[in-house]
Order: sequence, then C-alpha cells, then structure tokens
Amino acid sequence: MNYLDFFASVISSITSLAWPAAVVTAVWLFRGEIRPLLPRLHLKHKDTEFSFRQMLEEAEVAVERLPPPPAESPPPSPEEMSRFDQLVAVSPRGALLEIRRETEEAVSSAAKEAGFTVFGGPTAAFRLLRRHSVVDETTAGLLDELFAIGNAVAHDPSASVSARVANRYRALADRVIEVLENPPPREPSGPGDF
Repeated sequence: MNYLDFFASVISSITSLAWPAAVVTAVWLFRGEIRPLLPRLHLKHKDTEFSFRQMLEEAEVAVERLPPPPAESPPPSPEEMSRFDQLVAVSPRGALLEIRRETEEAVSSAAKEAGFTVFGGPTAAFRLLRRHSVVDETTAGLLDELFAIGNAVAHDPSASVSARVANRYRALADRVIEVLENPPPREPSGPGDF
C-alpha cells in the first residue's frame, strides 16, 4: 500500500463517518429545543413502540393482574394523603419523584426481608428479587414500568408532569408497595433456596 492508497482509505473512512457526526452535532446544538419534546416522544420500529403515555397505560393494565391486597393492609393516613396532595399542588413532578423514591425503598426493604444483602441500590435489589422469584412476573413487569417512568421524569428536568399523571403513578406505586410488603408465599425452587 502506497501513501496515496493510505490517504484514499483515510478519506473514505472520514466520509463514511460524516452523517453520524452530523446527527450528533445537530442533537448537541439543538439539545435545548429537543429536551422539552422528549416527554411527547413516540417511537415506532416494526412491532416495537415506545412512549411515556403508553408506559403508564401498560403499567395500569399490569396492576390489574396483581394478587388482591391483604385485608389487614391499612389505607394511607390522612396526613400522608394530605402531604402528597400538597406536594402535587406545588410540584406534580416532585410528587412523582417522591413516590418513585418510596417505591425504591420498598424494593430494597423487600430484598432485605427476603434475606438478601444488597449492594448497588434499588435496581440491584430488584434484580435479586426477580432472579430468585420473590416477585412474580406481573409485579416485576409493573416495577419495570414504574422505574422507567420515574427515570424518564428524573433524568429530564424539563419533563412536564400533570397532577393527574402524578396521582395515576401514585395509585400504581401504592399497589406495588402493598404487594412488596405482603408478598404471596412462594414455594422453594430447589435445595438451598430461601
């Protein structure tokens, strides 16, 4: 290979990278204008679709498949409800993030109750619960949806959340927290299982 072939291959490589570089540059330049549009994002590729609203609706469908709550589970106290309602009135986004935090705490507590030592926070705890079948597939799917919605809101400071969405999220999270705090009995899957 002589120097002309070498330079021709370098130039060919650079031109093949031009369109990805242009896309990255455009996104970087217009990131301020793109960020407010992310909550309205709706992506579709073949059979796969993704949207913030669709995730919330799928979570509401999944909550219907959870086992019924135990009768002895007390409803939230008036103080808890009014504190949440006050937060929703001031910042629905903040209220949703607070419920997300409570859900993460419930997941970590459920992992500790199941006898796991958790390193890495609620995501690691959730993986342990799922791997060892402490939570059923319906609960696991619902937690996935709740975490995805919570992460979308938490990582996009310009995400707009209405009081209605925050209340819907709370209803779903409360139901999952009930299941985590009162898990159905499970049968050991083999020797050494908890």
